[in-house]
Amino acid sequence: MSEFTIVFLLCPLMVLAASVISHAVFHKWAVMPTAVFVVFTILTFTVFNSSFFIWVMVYTVLSIIVSLLMNRRKGNPAF
Repeated sequence: MSEFTIVFLLCPLMVLAASVISHAVFHKWAVMPTAVFVVFTILTFTVFNSSFFIWVMVYTVLSIIVSLLMNRRKGNPAF
């Protein structure tokens, strides 16, 4: 599998699925964005190079958006 496929397809799908599942389990919107930031930051320095940190921010924002949408869908206040 190429890096292009991993960055543009596999990682975003994993972040989306994990955000939905973690919100359903923990009922807290900030759990998965924090986990995404930590895990992908570790991957930046172990697997990828430092330019991948831009994607860490993108995936974290994606996770925040999905988590807040799930929170809003249940009628909970955002914060």
